[in-house]
Amino acid sequence: MIIMRPAAMADLAQIERLAEASGPMVCTLPVHRRNLLEKVERSLSALRSDVMMPGEESYFFVLEETATGQLLGTSAIVAQAGYLEPFYAYRNDVIVHSSRALKVHNRIHALTLTHALSDHSQLCSFFITQALRHTHLPQLLSLGRLLFIAQHPERFSQELLAVLPGIADKTGRCPFWEHVGRKFFGIDYNQVEYYNGTRNKTFIAELMPHHPLYVPLLAEEAQAAMGQVHPDAELQFEMLTHDGFEADDFVEIFDAGPIVTARRNTLTSWQQSKVAVVDIGMPAMSDQQVLIINDRLADFRAIVAAIPSVNISTANSTSLCLKPEQAAALKVEAGSRIRWLPLPEH
Repeated sequence: MIIMRPAAMADLAQIERLAEASGPMVCTLPVHRRNLLEKVERSLSALRSDVMMPGEESYFFVLEETATGQLLGTSAIVAQAGYLEPFYAYRNDVIVHSSRALKVHNRIHALTLTHALSDHSQLCSFFITQALRHTHLPQLLSLGRLLFIAQHPERFSQELLAVLPGIADKTGRCPFWEHVGRKFFGIDYNQVEYYNGTRNKTFIAELMPHHPLYVPLLAEEAQAAMGQVHPDAELQFEMLTHDGFEADDFVEIFDAGPIVTARRNTLTSWQQSKVAVVDIGMPAMSDQQVLIINDRLADFRAIVAAIPSVNISTANSTSLCLKPEQAAALKVEAGSRIRWLPLPEH
């Protein structure tokens, strides 16, 4: 059985291994033991706290193979991206330049540094072992966060975001960074992303240009990279956009990767997930894959299971029949409440 659950202190060594495997592309999962330790501590504290509105909390999850205890992936949610410090992004604006005398009217794209997304809840730290990328488990790790938000909505903002890494090659050369950021920072792309994941964000305000960057003045290579997703992040991008996230207005400040945003109640996972009461038995075999979470905080669990049918038990509730091993993995019993979401065919 493979489950999604909150990270624990005992996981730290394995989380470090996953951070190393993720490389510099996942800056919110840096190879930095103290930072990872604090990430787990903040998550445990948030899960123990009574929360009525989003603030400084963050929630860190791992994917575990229960038979071996091996961790296979990570994901996280920051309750409010800019609660402790501004969340910087480039907004893709259109600036109009016109002259009646010359009968010229031009709409020029420009990138403007903004922290307008600071009040959004942020999905981050997504990484899954390469061998599992063509299974339903990436959906468990990514969409499981969205069901957690749906189950505990008071802890999160109405608006959500996720930053997708932009184009960079295996040597760490990033076209947008080379033509923009390097001119102001004088360091390599991998180094600035490491700082971004491990240091206070004041260095961004100190060094980034505050005036709009006129896109036509940038090198063609930099323009072509804007809004493009790194090949290793295409799976995550597809899952989020399929659920309803959009990538129209913002890009990341270092590599110009897309920042996808959504209002949570417009998401497919929000609209189609249902609350059910658990029955335990031996349901018939089925090919319908369903993502299921319990309704806990510190004991949060999520799995993907094949469920044959949903039996309507009352006008306002459904019952879901689980095998004993599925119920045990979810830490639920007969009569417990769960939330479930049918997954599209893989």
